[in-house]
Amino acid sequence: MRTKLLTMTCLLLFLMTGCGDDGAVSNLFIPDFSNNWESSRLTVFQFKPDALNVNKGNFNGDEDGSLFTGSFNSYDINFTFSSGSEAGTTYSGKFVKDSKPLQMIVKKPGGADLTIKKF
Repeated sequence: MRTKLLTMTCLLLFLMTGCGDDGAVSNLFIPDFSNNWESSRLTVFQFKPDALNVNKGNFNGDEDGSLFTGSFNSYDINFTFSSGSEAGTTYSGKFVKDSKPLQMIVKKPGGADLTIKKF
């Protein structure tokens, strides 16, 4: 009887904290990095995540041959170029919630917004 009561209490607490509008589950976002992405500066990006179907992780990629590495955590994303004219430059931003097609808006320090849209 005590085990059943404890189990029900734990289940109730889990449901109350994880499933509300402001709960952690509702803010969970798993980005789909497949396909190519086009930027507002008319370049093509490719993202190659270390793992698929996760809400947090690392990736490698390129923009028209310029290489970068980065990470994402739900809606937050950042990457740093390791080659090309922007070597050493870091971009940070967010995925646009509920965008169709999926897109992100990133920015380098002191720079203008860069929109990157999946195609």
